[in-house]
Amino acid sequence: MDSSYRPSRIKAFTLIELMMVIVLVGLMASVLQFSIGINKPDEILKQSSGRFAGIFNIAAEYSMLNNIELGVVIEENSYQFLGFDGTNWTAIADNKTLAPHTLPEGVLIHLTIEDLPIEEPQLFNVSTFTPQENDLYLSKEEDEKKIIPQVYILSGGDISPFRLTFYFEDADFEEQQIQYRVSGLYSTPVLVEGPVAEAFTDG
Repeated sequence: MDSSYRPSRIKAFTLIELMMVIVLVGLMASVLQFSIGINKPDEILKQSSGRFAGIFNIAAEYSMLNNIELGVVIEENSYQFLGFDGTNWTAIADNKTLAPHTLPEGVLIHLTIEDLPIEEPQLFNVSTFTPQENDLYLSKEEDEKKIIPQVYILSGGDISPFRLTFYFEDADFEEQQIQYRVSGLYSTPVLVEGPVAEAFTDG
């Protein structure tokens, strides 16, 4: 036997890495199913809310593994995950899963951060992640371009409480709308609730 032979080392995956792979495979399957053709409002909302919840949970794992604070910018029909570099919020270039996402046509989202069933005090001060340095030297245009997330994911595993409602902008739902909700209070995983049919206002 060759005395110079050495057994090769096997690089094993950590449990978190395996969990992330499983979640990613699930998301890819959901996207594939969605792209094949879903035309029922209930299914579209289910897929849209499920996708957000899955990515949010992945973002929380990414935040802890990379020791970085993340934020989510919620628009009427899109959302984006950003990283905090100590001064500004910027896009996360090394993770395509956290890239900006636009919802299917007709689907809107409404963010609620007040009036939630919160029994504990806020875990952190939001102003900590609000760019304030040199604000006096910013032009009006630069000041308006500053990106401030509404939802926060801390590297320690905490999240800021929120509820995101997915619904259709459709005249057929004047009195009651089919909704799906994604809720997070203090930690992941966030929860998906639906379908729910009730009156909804944008106020």
